[in-house]
Amino acid sequence: MLAWLRTGVSLLTFGLFIEKTGVWLRQQSDAPSFPSTRLIGIGLVLLGAITETAGIVRYLRMRRALLAQRPVTLGAADIVGIAAALALLGFYATVRLLTKVGG
Repeated sequence: MLAWLRTGVSLLTFGLFIEKTGVWLRQQSDAPSFPSTRLIGIGLVLLGAITETAGIVRYLRMRRALLAQRPVTLGAADIVGIAAALALLGFYATVRLLTKVGG
């Protein structure tokens, strides 16, 4: 449970940092423009919120099963989904950075 919360807070924080850094860079007259920082920041904030929600749901399932003295059965679909979304966002950021450096 705590690992999910920690990861969610980290994603939220990192997303906000990237988005605010992009805003700051756009305000500088001599700084290069990185328009994709807004999309990447929003994506990370959204993934952080989804991770927090998944952590709460997993905690409630586990608690309910333990109180009922049943085996705890948790799937991995939420983990795979969040990891896949984060990987896609990372690939998108990599492509945007490589095309920005080359262009």
